Amino acid sequence: MKTAKEPIGVKRRRPAASEREPGEQGNVRIRIFRQIYAFAAAAYLVCIILQVFFAGLGIFVDSGELQLHRAFANDFEFGSALMFLLSFPGQIRGGLRWWPLALLALTSLQHITIQLAAGILPAFHTVDALLLFAIAMHTAKRSWRWLLPRRSMA
Repeated sequence: MKTAKEPIGVKRRRPAASEREPGEQGNVRIRIFRQIYAFAAAAYLVCIILQVFFAGLGIFVDSGELQLHRAFANDFEFGSALMFLLSFPGQIRGGLRWWPLALLALTSLQHITIQLAAGILPAFHTVDALLLFAIAMHTAKRSWRWLLPRRSMA
């Protein structure tokens, strides 16, 4: 479809950010949400590693340190829900959208295996921790590129 030509001598003003095409402003917004997601994924991985360390302190050094392991879990357990929510404004699709829900489910299973289970079921607490580590590592690795500086196309 042809548009009418502008009269000679009339300068076009550059539209304000709120008036620009969604693609221009949206790319920055999407990039910011993806960077927050990637930071949250890396932080979640670090928290999993710290949890294993705190468990080791409680098992091998002093059993009183297990309280730190129990308390710290409550500090980061909903980080995965935050990552899932960030996937929508960040337009993150595929596994990186859904793996955080798996992390949330496995974190809930951590509580269940310790608090409600009997018999050999509490032994799955350690297996579940391995799964948490693997998925957290995967999401952090796949989203890490969003934290790296963008290369210019010069």
